[in-house]
Amino acid sequence: MEMTRGNFLRHALAAAGVLALAGKKANAQTPPPAQPAAPPKPPPPSAVHFPVLKPSDYDEKKFWAELKTKKPHKVVYQSVEPKLIIPGLASLYIHIQNSLNAGEFSYGWGKGNVGVAAVLYGPSIILSLNDAMWAKYPFGDSFGCKDANGKPEKANVYYKAQTSMSFDGDPGAGGNIYQDWSGEACLKRGAVFMVCNNALTAFAGMMAMAMGADPKATYAEWKANMLPGFLIVPAGVGALQAAMETGWKAIALI
Repeated sequence: MEMTRGNFLRHALAAAGVLALAGKKANAQTPPPAQPAAPPKPPPPSAVHFPVLKPSDYDEKKFWAELKTKKPHKVVYQSVEPKLIIPGLASLYIHIQNSLNAGEFSYGWGKGNVGVAAVLYGPSIILSLNDAMWAKYPFGDSFGCKDANGKPEKANVYYKAQTSMSFDGDPGAGGNIYQDWSGEACLKRGAVFMVCNNALTAFAGMMAMAMGADPKATYAEWKANMLPGFLIVPAGVGALQAAMETGWKAIALI
């Protein structure tokens, strides 16, 4: 998303110029009452665009290999916001674990027969970024990711395993991978995470502008600090369409 500081400042200066011209026309002996400064105008629609990735710009082979899995039962979640069940627990991961547990054990489909994926677009893309990015950028404050004391998270606490991720024991007993509500546990059980490149571009650009940084450099930094197992895709909505056309059932994250 090309929303540069230059565009932003040009529109702010234009607005200031209009106000200054109006002031000159006013009667010097009877100055008008002070008016609040007009907020800067957003960039015009023509300044907003997204890159269109070529097959060589992302891991196309892995993308299609994941979607064309032979698992007979496949569900893909649409994750737009980084919703929390309680502090420290991301809704996305608990839904993935519940899907796997119900399918593998409750329905008798068996291990290895349930495919679960998630497409991250919108603010949920922050779940794909490592601790260094959470420490540097105000994700917790900006997107409502707070700890039990109401303070913004400064690390991606939702990704780290909460157990040893053992496959032993009763799936419902706790203390094993089946009751581990982390991104790492979901990945170890075969979950697939696809990250919308358009959302990554947009939110990196907007956060960079707010912090006075370079949008392109911020995007490159986020891309370089993506967690293992998260796959960039050209567009989240396009990934959902491709998944459904290859037999996946789509569910909105609740």
